[in-house]
This record gives sequence, structure tokens and C-alpha cells, in this order.
Amino acid sequence: MNASKEKKMSNITLTIDGKEIQARSGMTVLEAALENGISIPHLCYHPELKPPGACRLCMVEMADGELVTACRVTVKTGMNIQTRSEAVDKAVRPIIELLVAYHHDNCRGCPANGKCELQKIMALYKIDRKRVRQLQPPAETKPVAALTSYFQYDANRCIQCGICLSTCEQVCGESLLHYVGRGHEMSVAFYGDEKKCEHCLKCLARCPVGALFIQTT
Repeated sequence: MNASKEKKMSNITLTIDGKEIQARSGMTVLEAALENGISIPHLCYHPELKPPGACRLCMVEMADGELVTACRVTVKTGMNIQTRSEAVDKAVRPIIELLVAYHHDNCRGCPANGKCELQKIMALYKIDRKRVRQLQPPAETKPVAALTSYFQYDANRCIQCGICLSTCEQVCGESLLHYVGRGHEMSVAFYGDEKKCEHCLKCLARCPVGALFIQTT
């Protein structure tokens, strides 16, 4: 069997937001949607990493009304999925609002400003930052930490998506970044040989909100 015929046979037809699309066997709903130009909010997903399903923002509604995380569900022929519905909005909007409430209050000077994934999601859901700030603002601003000689970490921007930790472990073959603390006090810490970071810094490039950035001093 030639490659083109095998690929054709592996195609799966499903419907997302009323649009019939083709997907390859083994793809997740999120991957199929993104490949076909359908936007589903997400923060913890990266195409080169195992989907953790941690941020819970990629929830979609199945035909039977069940809500599932699109990054963890494999496509099947005949699926009928809604990415924006009343049920999805009720589930996802509070998560976004809490992220914004605990996020740093000024985007000016942030290395991710203009390309920040959280900014894009806020625009998509028309989140009123001033109103959300009144929900549960942080008690105080946390200091920026120099995790290594090469990069800094701003816990006020961090959304705890885990992409930096997964990148270090799965892509670079190291486990130098770790979570410490709990709840609002949780932050990223570095343990190990920082020389291994000198020619890598992939965690910085993949951070969706600019919480990790080049050391400037």
C-alpha cells in the first residue's frame, strides 16, 4: 500500500461548529481543529509536548452534551462538536477570569505583550479586566526572580500551565524546572546545572505569557 493511499484511508470526517473537516487517525480534537483553522482557547498545549489537559480552557461540547478537553480526546468519525456554546462558556469563562484576576496588572514592558496567548483569549471572550480584578486580586506583587544566570522568572505573570517544565523534561531530556509551593503561592523553581541551559532556553520561547525571559543584569 503506497503512502498516499494509506494516508487517505486514515482520514476521519467529523463536524466542528457546523463545519465538516478531515482529520488523521490518532489526532486529538484540538489538533484537528487547529489544523483546519478553527480556534479553541488553550494555554497548556504545545504540539511537541504530551497534552496535559491542565488549563481546562480547551473544553468543547459533544453531541450528547458532555464537556471534554479537546487536547485529550481522539477524533472519531461522525463526531459533532461545538467549541462555543452556553455550556462551554459557563465552564471556561470562570477559569479565564480567575487567571486574569491573579495575573499581573500591567502588560506594558512584558516580553509577551502583543503575542500573549492570555491576551488573545481575553479578547475572544471579551473579558473586562477592570471588573475581573475586583474578584480576587493578589495580595501583593511578587518579586522577579533570577532562576539562573541566563533567565528570570516573574511569578506574577505565570499561569502555571506547565509548558516550561514539560519542555525541559520531554524535549531537552532534563528535569531542571519544578513547581514549589501551593495555590497562589505556587511558583517555578530551578534545581540543577544551569550550564545545561546556556544553548537551549526553549522554555523561554514557549512560555505563552512571558513569565520566563532573558536575564538582563
